[in-house]
Amino acid sequence: MDLSLFLAKLLGLYLLIVAFDLLVRRKEAEGAVKDFAASKGLLFYSGSFSLLLGLAIAIAHPIWEGNWRGVITLLAYLMIVRGVMRTAFPSLLQKKIYPFFRNQYWFLLIILIILGVYLTYSGFNAQAMLQLPMDSS
Repeated sequence: MDLSLFLAKLLGLYLLIVAFDLLVRRKEAEGAVKDFAASKGLLFYSGSFSLLLGLAIAIAHPIWEGNWRGVITLLAYLMIVRGVMRTAFPSLLQKKIYPFFRNQYWFLLIILIILGVYLTYSGFNAQAMLQLPMDSS
């Protein structure tokens, strides 16, 4: 399977599942984000993981196109930025994460759904298009 297809499916389904969870369990998510932001250790650990994952995707998938493949690369670079921010500036982020999440909840949810649907559709639709038999006439 093409790496772009795999990443589109993986990231798209992940974003949709996270969005669904946030939609169904908003109060629990707010509590979890508040607890998460209170811990410098969790911020650092999650930042390290985000940095690692972002670097892996950016290195393996350096495709800058104006379509779903470019969105994958853009997400990888956003993961890198998030990882660096969390590992380098945990004290600053501790004060900002929870209020941002609460104030921008619906905006974040809509972005997650749009990106999730777009990547999932693109990944599965592109694979289906690749499997269509070619007309030999």
